[in-house]
Amino acid sequence: MKKMMVNSILALAGFYITVLVVLFFTQEHLIFFTRKINNSQKLVLSKFSKFEINISHNGNNLHGWFIKKEVNSETPLIIYYGGNAEEVSQNLYDQEYFGEHSLLYMNYRGYGLSTGRPGQGALFSDAIYIFDQISKTHNIPPSNIILMGRSLGAAVATHVASKREVKGVILVTPFDSLVKIAKKHYPIFPVKMLLKHPFNSIQLAPKINIPMMAIIASRDRIIPNEMSLNLVDHWGGNGEYVVIKNAGHNSIHQYNEYWATVGRFLSELTKENS
Repeated sequence: MKKMMVNSILALAGFYITVLVVLFFTQEHLIFFTRKINNSQKLVLSKFSKFEINISHNGNNLHGWFIKKEVNSETPLIIYYGGNAEEVSQNLYDQEYFGEHSLLYMNYRGYGLSTGRPGQGALFSDAIYIFDQISKTHNIPPSNIILMGRSLGAAVATHVASKREVKGVILVTPFDSLVKIAKKHYPIFPVKMLLKHPFNSIQLAPKINIPMMAIIASRDRIIPNEMSLNLVDHWGGNGEYVVIKNAGHNSIHQYNEYWATVGRFLSELTKENS
């Protein structure tokens, strides 16, 4: 009987360790749900071809769309960072909500027509490089740029905001730390030890003195509201938030209040600096 118990414990321990090893080496596939653009999508997106842009960085081609209008303090450029399962071309159909603002949508490595493999270091490095290239090439000062990030993209936007003095930041369904989210969803695993991509925005937030608006979904089942609010509470600058009632993590943009909040924040930012 005792031998059977020992063997069972050893078997369970072996299984647990095997799962840990698998999780460690496959975590990129669990974090980054890369989305490509197929041939039929290319045909539909051809109407936006005049806005297409390619930026080469560290041997990879980063592809996206740059809808450039007149950029100044009243109509800053908005750089958008998508979620972990988002191919950003879907946002091209939302231009009307941004009025006369210029828009930059770039797909992460491995997403859309961008080459390479995603990872925290890669996304952060690419984001800074793209920011600097657009700023220098088109003579747009950081003070005339607003960052907008959704979910995982909120962590990318936070990183860029910690490195560049931009005009403001919009964070949609943001989180304080991917480690905390992983702990909630996988409580039986030592995720802090396993996670190679912690996206620890909470460490950066207190040092950022830029106005920020967080838009939170009341029924977010992926990122608990308290993790979004924790980031807001630790933001160094003026951090505001709006909770969209009944909205879910993936449906928040379908609510009128979402777009009203975006518009109001953009208007307030430009009035303050006009």
